[in-house]
Amino acid sequence: MAWGLALVAGGWAMPAAGQRTAENTVREAEDGFGKSVGSESIGIYASGEVRGFSATEAGNNRIEGVYWDRAAILSSVITRETTTRVGLSAFGYPLPAPTGIIDHEMRRAGTKPVVSVQVNSGDYLGTDLVVDAAIPIGDRIGINLDAALYDDEYVSGAGGWFVSYGGIARVRPADGVELTGFYGGYSFGDEEQAPTIFTADGRVPGRIPRRRFFGQDWADWAGQAFNYGGLAKATLGKWQVMAGAFRSRFARDEYHTAFYRGVDANGVGRSFVLAGEDQTTASTSGELRVSRLIEDGPRRHRLLVSVRARDVAARYGGLATADFGLATIGVPDPKPQPRLVPGERTRDDVQQTSYAIGYELRWARLLELNLGLTRTDYRKTVAVPGAPVVLQHDRPWLWNAALALLPTERLTLYAATTRGLEESGIAPGNASNPGAALPALRTRQYEAGARYAFSSGWRATAAVFDIAKPYFDLDRRDGMFRQLGTVTHRGAEASLSGSPLEGLSMVAGMVLLRPRVTGQAVDDGRIGARPIGRTPLFIDASADYRIPGLAGVSVDAHATFEARRTANAANTAALPARAILDLGARYRSRIGRVPTLLRLQVRNVADTFGWRVSGGGGYTLLPGRRVTASLTADF
Repeated sequence: MAWGLALVAGGWAMPAAGQRTAENTVREAEDGFGKSVGSESIGIYASGEVRGFSATEAGNNRIEGVYWDRAAILSSVITRETTTRVGLSAFGYPLPAPTGIIDHEMRRAGTKPVVSVQVNSGDYLGTDLVVDAAIPIGDRIGINLDAALYDDEYVSGAGGWFVSYGGIARVRPADGVELTGFYGGYSFGDEEQAPTIFTADGRVPGRIPRRRFFGQDWADWAGQAFNYGGLAKATLGKWQVMAGAFRSRFARDEYHTAFYRGVDANGVGRSFVLAGEDQTTASTSGELRVSRLIEDGPRRHRLLVSVRARDVAARYGGLATADFGLATIGVPDPKPQPRLVPGERTRDDVQQTSYAIGYELRWARLLELNLGLTRTDYRKTVAVPGAPVVLQHDRPWLWNAALALLPTERLTLYAATTRGLEESGIAPGNASNPGAALPALRTRQYEAGARYAFSSGWRATAAVFDIAKPYFDLDRRDGMFRQLGTVTHRGAEASLSGSPLEGLSMVAGMVLLRPRVTGQAVDDGRIGARPIGRTPLFIDASADYRIPGLAGVSVDAHATFEARRTANAANTAALPARAILDLGARYRSRIGRVPTLLRLQVRNVADTFGWRVSGGGGYTLLPGRRVTASLTADF
């Protein structure tokens, strides 16, 4: 039925402890907005782009429902699934910021000990080995131990190695109480950096060979990253406590970035490499949330208080520049490694504490109301070598309000609004102020939508939204990366999921977006009205079919379509519309008593050539056709 929108606020999800042979993103997805299970992802959104913006920069990352400030991605070996929550699916998450919630669920031991081993032949024949041991100890303790080796290959011809490792311990000392501790890290090295291409007029580069590395083989990354922390969740009668404390760190001990600037129609431009060391970001963050349930007949009231905090220390910059003169993109031009001496780094520290109160009302079969009020204290200190220390301090009031109505058992209507404060990052390497710290942004969002559950099992969701925030880009007058106006994303999103016939699961999502920039820079003609990297239409559709009469055999398809994507600030260039089709198959069987899964995929079946464009107008290659295979066994 439609009632029961909340996912976390009144309790937390306890996902089934399925092992790797049972993982299937299409069958587990609730909607088409965004889902990752294991190494496979579907949906129109991900952490880097939700409704056209970054949910990570908005502070919307969660680990099992608890606020987490991400410096490094959570290691895939300890992550079971990642889900993008927008609109109605985000109702159970108190105190959200604009865009959407990205929630990470870690692996969980089941009732029996299992060791899962997975061998992959990844993109362009890169090889992976993943091992996960899930060990229950009695009925109240569960342990997961995980490790993986990755030898990755990329469309640019670059490659790199990764070693990932981690573990999770869960203890349930009493009914309604769970304590979780985890560590997940990875080391990486020899990760060659393919050049980013900046054309003279911002237009799309011509076609170049894929899998031909034309960077410098000594210009690579090496370093390590980790996340660790603990969670405590307890339901004590009418009271509920949720708490988490986390440490996240990403360090590139050896750092290079390569790019071509001023590339002309013949593919000739000037080749540069920037070199540095000890480029690090580390964050300590957490949340304490206490709530009290008050029952009043069909009405359930919940009052909550929350404290969130983060302390971020970033050290970056001091990059030395190597200018290799004119070169042609796509053509190898190896150069000996020059002696580059990095300079002093920029010190960028952020302390933010947020105090919040919230109220939730759930009136059975009638409505749900969520209200939140937050006072946040934001302090940022930036010390650029040779320049005065810059101090930023902001103490805004932020708030959120959402109302859902249930006019019938199958139909849910909702409307919501949110205010937020988020990071804006640093200026890109091709700006005349590379690495410059940008101020925190005040953001706002309005949205409204509906969900309908059909009697046949189909579920449809649709919403409209309006998000606004300050817009930063390169100023063509002096090459500075600065605020040039306000960007507004107005759009509509929709999802359809269900099973039209036995054995067939389908899920699809679509977003229509009207991104616009307003301000003096647009009025003066310095930039166009459409922001770089946005597309007005994106569709993601997937299907998985278990073939009758062939036990354990299923086939699947994943298709995406995107319309023309704005490629430069002047709006004189755009990436062409493109469609990508992936096809795959699974064969589940047993070798003796051991469940096994053979997975085959062909990605980008038509071998569509294309470019990707970053917010700063830099171009990188779209992966072409590749065949992947994996074998998984649960011992």
